[in-house]
Amino acid sequence: MDLTNEQINRYSRQIVLKEVGGIGQKKLLDSKISLIGLGALGSPTAYYLAAAGIGTLQIIDFDTVEISNLHRQILHFTKDIDSRKTKSAANKLNSLNPDCTIEIFNEKITPKNSKDLLRGSDFVIEGSDNLPTKMLINDTCISLKIPFTIAGVLRFHGQIMTVVPEDKTSCYRCVFGDVTEVDSNMSCSQAGVIGFVPGILGCLEANEALKHILGVGDLLTNKIMYVDLLRNSFDFIEVHRDNNCMACGDHAKDLVESSNYEGLDGCNE
Repeated sequence: MDLTNEQINRYSRQIVLKEVGGIGQKKLLDSKISLIGLGALGSPTAYYLAAAGIGTLQIIDFDTVEISNLHRQILHFTKDIDSRKTKSAANKLNSLNPDCTIEIFNEKITPKNSKDLLRGSDFVIEGSDNLPTKMLINDTCISLKIPFTIAGVLRFHGQIMTVVPEDKTSCYRCVFGDVTEVDSNMSCSQAGVIGFVPGILGCLEANEALKHILGVGDLLTNKIMYVDLLRNSFDFIEVHRDNNCMACGDHAKDLVESSNYEGLDGCNE
């Protein structure tokens, strides 16, 4: 199907890029991305994916908007307090771009439903604020062989990595092993976070998804990008695939149904 005149005008500033073009734009319009979390990371991610013309954006979140979210979760407005985050997000995204079909799931993602929710996605973006959820998404996507990106933020800092299972890149468990619990003082509610940090990291997550779908540029695989906005630094830490990793190693097994994701709550940054 050819692009309509309206679509050519809407996406003209990215179609003109040799990395995108008309063929690339049609790839975006034919793609499906799943986004877990509509908080501080998910907000900018969802905005820019919808604006770029992703054909189907599946948004997964069970939470409601609170006033303490609003300094960083830019999808949600004061009038949205006490509303479902999925409903609040869908209203904005549908208004932004009717080309983007928004699929809503008001559910907590768990080992029982993660495969059903994510199966069929071209790319998955993880935007939760807790390690058990990140581990679950890591394990599920590796099991389904779906490429994905994971980011986390705290204070003025953030980190992001991308995993492509079919390329046997290092995964989140190669970095953190079997750890699913962290000090409660290391949560955003306790330690704090400046809103710009998840804004930048969320945009980087969206960029990883677009690069993968278009088949251009370098992905953040086999490395972690560490962002420090106090020092204005972007550093890269090389991460080698662990041959003994339970999720992606030489003798890996499907961890989704056998692991204990203690502390799983699906909250958002």
